[in-house]
Amino acid sequence: ATTTGARAAALALVLGAAGPAAAEIYEYHLKLGAYGSSNNLRYRQSGMFSHRDAPDDTAPGYGHAYLDYGGLEFQVSPADYTEYDSGKTNVDVAVFEAEHFEELGEEVKANMARQFCCTEWVKNRTGCHPTRSLISSEHHDVNGTIEVFQIQVHHDATEPVKLRNAGKVLSRHEKYHNYKVKKTGLYTLLLANCDNENPADIMVTGQTVWMNPYGYLPGELYGMMPFFGALAGIYTLVGIIWAILCYVNRKDLMLLQFWISMVVALGTLETAIKFFDYVAWNKSGGRSVGALATGLVFGVTKRAVSRVLVLMVSLGYGVVKPSLGAQLPRILILGTAYFVLAMCYDLLVNLPSNNKMVGDEGFMDSLTMLVLFMSLVDVGFYMWILQALIQTIQYLEQRKQNIKLQLFRRFRCVLVVSVVFSVSWAVYTMTASVKGYFEDHWKSQWNVNAVWEVLYLAILVAIVFLWMPSSNSQRYAYSMELATFDPDEKGGPDGPDEEEDLEEDGELGGLEDDEEPSVVGQFEKAITGEGPVGGEKMN
Repeated sequence: ATTTGARAAALALVLGAAGPAAAEIYEYHLKLGAYGSSNNLRYRQSGMFSHRDAPDDTAPGYGHAYLDYGGLEFQVSPADYTEYDSGKTNVDVAVFEAEHFEELGEEVKANMARQFCCTEWVKNRTGCHPTRSLISSEHHDVNGTIEVFQIQVHHDATEPVKLRNAGKVLSRHEKYHNYKVKKTGLYTLLLANCDNENPADIMVTGQTVWMNPYGYLPGELYGMMPFFGALAGIYTLVGIIWAILCYVNRKDLMLLQFWISMVVALGTLETAIKFFDYVAWNKSGGRSVGALATGLVFGVTKRAVSRVLVLMVSLGYGVVKPSLGAQLPRILILGTAYFVLAMCYDLLVNLPSNNKMVGDEGFMDSLTMLVLFMSLVDVGFYMWILQALIQTIQYLEQRKQNIKLQLFRRFRCVLVVSVVFSVSWAVYTMTASVKGYFEDHWKSQWNVNAVWEVLYLAILVAIVFLWMPSSNSQRYAYSMELATFDPDEKGGPDGPDEEEDLEEDGELGGLEDDEEPSVVGQFEKAITGEGPVGGEKMN
């Protein structure tokens, strides 16, 4: 049950991260197994808009929607070529809207299983026809129903046969290879090797073209293009405001604010690259591997550094602690582990490959292992962040540092809300994916990733607001607020006694009110071995 649940989670992440489509000029290089094998049926899906429902009708689609599969080529696998003489194997190509998937095949009462290929044995029990072909309840040429095309692959052919030249509609025996989309929906192109009389492995090459009225971008991912454009604009605006504040208060910056600057810069670069990647994809029909990989690297780096940043803030770095000491290497190791696992996952899911299929056990097992290890690293981050934040707040409460305490309580509220929302959204996404919700609501599938991007931005904006550079940044961070003592406390109503004064002054490093340690000064103290400047050390 655990493995099944993990695979379901992995499948949900695949659908959220990549969607069913890889490119709208889709290059094929796969083996279609012989009849009786586990991979004699292969398919892919993509959302298609009709002209009247399309969000746009500009170049290169100019309002036209179609699926052209005439570029597909078929040839007997070289490994099996010597095993066959002059026979020929029938291969079927079916195009239909996903909601008609259940109309394929027939239930056979003899073995209580659904058969997708019409053989003599199945024909005698279901009446299917013709034999050696895919079973479909409809063959007439009506858009929105199943259209089956058949091509004969000769075993002794030295060159692949192209569907455009030899494929025929089964019902009319005429050539046809361009499917006009008149109804908005999730469409499927299915390859079936159902010839049980002349079985052979078939190599499928060539390409299919999926054109929407606005261009090549898959319908279920169209929303990502304007979304990343808007997100890049927001990140740029936040970055400009942050850069201005940092420049104005450059003499008073804390080290923590440099980490925040890094995350803002990474977010700006990532969203801009992804936006232009989607624009280019829509224009050309294929994704640039370089742009895709670059966007993935910036995205994973942003997520890793964001986790490190939140943990450092929770530990009180820059406000309670001037340095993290021995904790810093452990934080960086955990962040590096997340980066490596997330990078492997994103590359596996997003980079084009004909060897990864949602139904392929090897692919799903690899994906499941990555998801499990990523989850463990994330749990490590969350537990450490929670523990650190609790200790920091308790420390500030004990020292009666009310202004700093208010800051961390606000940060705690931000994290609590984000965690509750994250868990709720993850459960919803997993449940919706397992139940097939996105097959019926494919136009909103891009929201799965979009919500996570908005959540990242919201947390970052909250950190930017709470730790905004100002002329009092270092005075605020590296100074101790005078506590108000009750009459019953040691030292009486006039304040702490002399021993407590000395202890407080020792923790502050003897910093006077008019001294403002610079970042360079902190590094000089660390290098000379004099210890941190004016910081509070949390036990």
